[in-house]
Amino acid sequence: MFQENQDIITIFSFIKYVALFIIVSNIIFNEYFLININQKLAIEIDNEFKENLFENDISFNTYQTKLKPIAFYYPEYNNISYIKYFNKTEITDPMNIDEIEQLIKVQAKLAKNHGIYGFAIYFDLSYIYYNKNIINIFSNKVNIPFFLIWKNNEITNTTNEIIENLVNNLKQYIISDNYIKIQEKPVLSISNPSKFKNIKKVISSIRKKAKLKKIGQIFIFYPFIGNFTGQNFLTAFDATYDFSKLDLIDHTIIKGNILYYSGIIYKNLILNELNFNFSLYRSCSLNHENFNDYDPEKFYISNNLIFNWTNFNYKQNRGIIFINSWNNYKDGQYLEPDETFGYASINSFSKSLFNLPFRQNYIFNIYSVNRITIAIQIHVFYEDLIMEIINNLNLISFKYDLFISTISREKKEYIKKCLFNSNANKYEIKIFENKGRDVFPFIAQMKNKYKFYKYICHIHTKKSNHNTLLGKNWRNYIYSNLIGSQTIISEILFDFEKNRELGFIFPEIYYDLKKDIHGFDNINFSLNKPNKKYMDLILKKISKMNKIGEKIDFPAGNMFWAKTKAIYQIFNIRLKYPKELNQINETIMHGIERIWLYLVKLNGYYYKAIFKHY
Repeated sequence: MFQENQDIITIFSFIKYVALFIIVSNIIFNEYFLININQKLAIEIDNEFKENLFENDISFNTYQTKLKPIAFYYPEYNNISYIKYFNKTEITDPMNIDEIEQLIKVQAKLAKNHGIYGFAIYFDLSYIYYNKNIINIFSNKVNIPFFLIWKNNEITNTTNEIIENLVNNLKQYIISDNYIKIQEKPVLSISNPSKFKNIKKVISSIRKKAKLKKIGQIFIFYPFIGNFTGQNFLTAFDATYDFSKLDLIDHTIIKGNILYYSGIIYKNLILNELNFNFSLYRSCSLNHENFNDYDPEKFYISNNLIFNWTNFNYKQNRGIIFINSWNNYKDGQYLEPDETFGYASINSFSKSLFNLPFRQNYIFNIYSVNRITIAIQIHVFYEDLIMEIINNLNLISFKYDLFISTISREKKEYIKKCLFNSNANKYEIKIFENKGRDVFPFIAQMKNKYKFYKYICHIHTKKSNHNTLLGKNWRNYIYSNLIGSQTIISEILFDFEKNRELGFIFPEIYYDLKKDIHGFDNINFSLNKPNKKYMDLILKKISKMNKIGEKIDFPAGNMFWAKTKAIYQIFNIRLKYPKELNQINETIMHGIERIWLYLVKLNGYYYKAIFKHY
C-alpha cells in the first residue's frame, strides 16, 4: 500500500515538473521567439491585411438603366488569356479568324450581361485588313451596337486619298443596324486630333466627303485629354468625351511618379461642379497595374459620380458614358476579367450602373449578442461638432456604449444636453486636463474599461486651426469613412467578424495630404527623427524593442476602429503628455498616432486602410 502511494506521488511529481517545464518553456518561447518574430513584423510594418478581391461573374440581366455605356475596344489587344481561363476554351496564339469571332461573341455576351450598351472600336487605316475582319464580325455576326474611332496616331498630314479611304471604310459599316447613331447621325471619333496642324480643315473635309458619298451628316467626337480650357477648335466637333488617360489626368494626382486612383475620384468630383459650354460626355476609367491604390470599390465610387452627373445632365436618348477601356492591356486599363480580380471590376461597374450596393447587406453575429461588445470613445474639444457626431453614430444599428471626454465643466454640460438625441445604450462624460490632444483622454478614459469590449472606435472633433479648410474637409472625409452610413459601419464590423486576423481599420490618407506630403511613397510616411524617438520610447515600454523601421503607415487624423486585443498595451503604460501649446508635430501624441500599427502587428493582427467614401 505504501509503495502504491509512493508511486502515485512520483507520478504526480513527474506531471507537476512536466507542466512546470511546459509553462516555463512557453514563457521563454514567447519572450525570446514570438516577440522577436513579431518585432520583425513590426519593423517590416508595410504589409497590411490583403483581401481576396477575386469575384465570380454576377448576372445583371434583370436590371434596366436609361444610361448607354460604351466601352473603348482595341482589336490588337484581344485577351487570349481571358477566353482560356474564364471560358476553358483551347485556342491558338495568334488566333485565327474563327477563334476571334468566338472571342468577340463571348465578349459581347459578357458586356450585355453587365449593362454595357456597345463598343467604340479603334481602327487603323495602316492595318485595315486585320481591323476589317474584326469590324465585319461586329457588323454582321454579333448583335451589339458599335461605332468607329479613327486611330490616326501615325498620320500628321491628311491628303484627299486618306480622307477618301476613311469615308469609304466608314460607309461600309454605318449601314449596319448595329452602328451607333446620335441625333440620327452615324458616330465617328478621331483618336488623336492634336496630331493634325489644322484639325478644323480635316473635320471639314470629312464632312464634305461624307455628303458626296451620300452618307449625310456625321456626329464627330473628340477625346478630351488634359484641362478643359484653351481649346479653340472644339467648335469643329459635335461633342467631346473625357478621355482620362492615366499619365495626363491631372498633375495633382502624381507625387514622385506615383499615380493614385483616389485622384480619379477627386477629379470627377471637380468635373461634377463645373459648367461647360460644349457637349461633354464622361468616361469611366480604371487601371489594374499603374495606379498605386486601384481596387474595384474605388472604381464603384468613381462610377457613381459619373452616372449621377450624366443622369442629371442628359436626357434618356443622350445618356452615353464611355469606359476606358474594355481591353487595353498595354496601359493596364481593361474591364475584362483577369486572374487578379476575376469579374470584380466589371461587377463593380454594373453595381454602380444599376444603383446597387457594392456589398450585400449582412446580418452579423454581433446583432444577436446581448452583451455590449462595442465602445465608442469621442474626445470633444470643439463642442459645436457634437451633434454632427451623434447624428452619425445614430446610424449604428446595434447596441454600443458611448464614452466622451472633454476639457471643461461648461463643455460637459453642453454635451450632456445634446445627448438626449443619442441612441447609445449608456454614456459617460469625463473631464480631462487640456493636454495630449485626443490621445491622452482616449487612453485615460478607456484604461480600465477597454477589456470589457471586443471592439472600440475612437473619433474626435478635428478642426486643424492651422488650415481650417483642410481640417474641415479632412474631418468630413474621416467621419464619412468610419461612421458615415449604416452600410459603412456594418461593412467594417463584418470585416472584423469575418477575418480573425484583422485587428485595425482606418481611412486611407486623405487625398489632399497624399498629394502634398513630401516623402510619401507607397502609402508610407518617412518618419522624422523627433517622432521616431517618441515611438522608440513607447515601444520600449511595451516590448523592450528599441529599434523601429524607417517607414510606417498610420491613421493620419488618429481616428479608427480596432479590436481591443490588437492595441491593449497602450492602455497599460504610463507616459507623460505635454500641455496644449498648438503643437502640430514632435510630441508623444504624434508618436502614439504612428505606433498603432506596430501594436497591431506585435499582437499578431493585421490592419486595413479603407476608402468607403470621398
